[in-house]
Formats: sequence, C-alpha cells, structure tokens
Amino acid sequence: MTDDDDDIPMPPEPYSCIFCSETIENEQAAVALTATWMPHWRAGRFSPLAQDFWAHSVCLQKNWKGAWPWEEQVLFGADKGDELDYVETLALSVARPEDRETIEETLGFAFEEGLSHAYGSDLIDQIIPFLTHIEPTLLTSGTYYVLADMDGQIAACGGYSFSAPGTAKPTAGTAHIRHFATHPDYAGYGLGRRLFDHCLKEAKAAGAQEFVCYSGLNAEGFYQTLGFERESSIEIHIGTANSGVAVVMPAVMMRYRLSDHAEFKPVSEDGAQ
Repeated sequence: MTDDDDDIPMPPEPYSCIFCSETIENEQAAVALTATWMPHWRAGRFSPLAQDFWAHSVCLQKNWKGAWPWEEQVLFGADKGDELDYVETLALSVARPEDRETIEETLGFAFEEGLSHAYGSDLIDQIIPFLTHIEPTLLTSGTYYVLADMDGQIAACGGYSFSAPGTAKPTAGTAHIRHFATHPDYAGYGLGRRLFDHCLKEAKAAGAQEFVCYSGLNAEGFYQTLGFERESSIEIHIGTANSGVAVVMPAVMMRYRLSDHAEFKPVSEDGAQ
C-alpha cells in the first residue's frame, strides 16, 4: 500500500431511515437530519452534542408530530436509565482548594434554582454572591466533600465544621452543616443523603453529638427527610457596611441529635463504642 492509497475515496455507508428503519436507497428522496442536545451540565464551556440521521421524505411528512422520534428514548445524549448509572459512578472525595471555582459554580446553579421557590428575585440577586462564597479554611479542613465524575465535574457538595459559619471558634460536640448543594440536573438521586451519611459517620467518629443547620426556607423539607427537626425561625444578616450590601434572609434553625436515632452509638474519648 502506498501513501496515494489514502486518497482513494471510500464508498459511503448505507443509512437507514430513522422512522421506518429501511435502508436509504435514493438520497434524492430523503433528507438528512441533525439532532443536537446539551449534556447534563449547563455550564457554558460545554458544547452541544450532535448526531446526523436520515429519513425518507415521505416518512418524515407522515410521522412528524412536533418532536424527533428519539426524544423519548434519548436524554442528554444517553439512554434514560444511563443517567442513574452515571450518578452511581460518582465518587465521593475530600474537597481541595483547587476545587473552589467548580464548587462555587455548582453552588450557584443549585442556589439560584432552589432559592427561587422561597425568595424574591431581588433578594436572591443580593445574597447569591455571599452564599456561594466558600471560606478557604473549609477547603483545607478535610470535612468538606464533593461527589464528582471521572472528569472532575461536581454533581453535589457539602460538609460540616465544628465552628459555626462565620466564626473560627469550635463548639464541642456540635457539628455545623456547611454549603450543601446538588446541581439541579441531579436533584432527586439521593446525592444529598449520601453526602450527609458520610458527614454523619465522620463527625460521629470525631465526637459530634449533634448537627446544627441554618437552612434556607426552600431547603427545610430536605433536611427534615434527613432527620433534622425545626427549632426556630431565624434571620440571617448577610453582608457588611464595607461590602455595600446588608440584607436579611429569613431562615430556619434545625437540629439533628444523634442520640435521637436508633443507629447512634456514642464514641468515647479513646474511640471505643
């Protein structure tokens, strides 16, 4: 074989009609279709996926009902059900400082979606920059986690600290929920529960007797499903005079006492149960 052989045109592969599945014998009586869709992530850096299909002109006119025939079977470029398989492959790991940008992006998507169910758009616009800001110390604490795919795309994040948000002083026995969020495309797959179960195990081993959470009004139901109980309505004052923003966010203080749950076993100072 010579280099010139590479220039020999190969015969085109036969195409089948997307509607009737029969081979396209006459391209003059058929049309080429291009389907495009976005992957599950809505971030702008992802380009649409595309795939070409063929259809007999007669089949297209007869069967077109305002939607492509593959839309019921294809979701984000993969079969329905594959999304669940994808979720199950997400790996839980300790967050790193270099994850900060991706985490804050995920928080932004999640909070913009979730807060809209309980707060007005003006308030959301003011508080989003503060709610999505991760303290650097949290990303070096070893107690903040991400669920991410093999490419490093984060589907959910969350963790805890023994110091309350905005303070550096730890409280013995009390762990505070920090920046829990699931990307809207993966809501309903139990990722928040998976993160909390891991936090529960780790915090209990470190001596936690309870979790405290300052929940947005939109997330109260989620934390109740985890076993948290509403303690009181609170107001979170966000921003300072120096920032130029000072707003009040209605919220809920919630508590999870490990002793209230049958599976809880106190950990002694020497680590024995």
